[in-house]
Amino acid sequence: MTKKTEKEKSTKGSRWWGLLVFGLLVFIDQLTKLFAEVYFLAGNEPITIIPEWISLRLAYNDGIAYGIGSDASAAVKIAVIAATAVMMALLAVAYCKMDKRRAFLRVAFIFVIAGGVGNLIDRVYFRVWETAEAGSFLIGVRDMVDISRFGFGVCNFADFFISAGAVMIVFALLFFDRDAIFPLGKKYKALAKEAEEKEEAKKAEKQAKKQAKNG
Repeated sequence: MTKKTEKEKSTKGSRWWGLLVFGLLVFIDQLTKLFAEVYFLAGNEPITIIPEWISLRLAYNDGIAYGIGSDASAAVKIAVIAATAVMMALLAVAYCKMDKRRAFLRVAFIFVIAGGVGNLIDRVYFRVWETAEAGSFLIGVRDMVDISRFGFGVCNFADFFISAGAVMIVFALLFFDRDAIFPLGKKYKALAKEAEEKEEAKKAEKQAKKQAKNG
């Protein structure tokens, strides 16, 4: 088996693991939303996790995230849905093309994509661009974790996944990636050095071609 074949096989296996984690995160998000609907629409009282700080209750958010943008127009909400779909697709393509050794950043991408898709499912299924009629259930993304005391309103696991992924991306770009500003650990230092050497080789090749053309 050639090195190229081994690399392709390894990359393919890595993508399958990524797809599995993605599916698990989306499943967790949708399952918790379903539980919130079934439990709280049955008339049960909110569940207190940490008194005065964190509780569970059902809320429908027809805004963008964390209860923000609920008063936006239908056109804006549709634009947000379209932009989210495009962004998730672009992130998925970037993930598939990413070096499998950039594990930390790849996991971060999976969290962001899973969270975005989880809320996208709700926005499309519940048609958040429509206005709920008087006396009907609110339409929007199903939220259940009330962290209003922290200034975030009511949110869901998809929001948590997106936030966690965003934080991980920041840490990756700072410490745990090939292109990190301050790479930590032998693995990422080696990747950073490899990337630097490749960049220098490209510059040298470009310079050589330029000189050959001028000569």
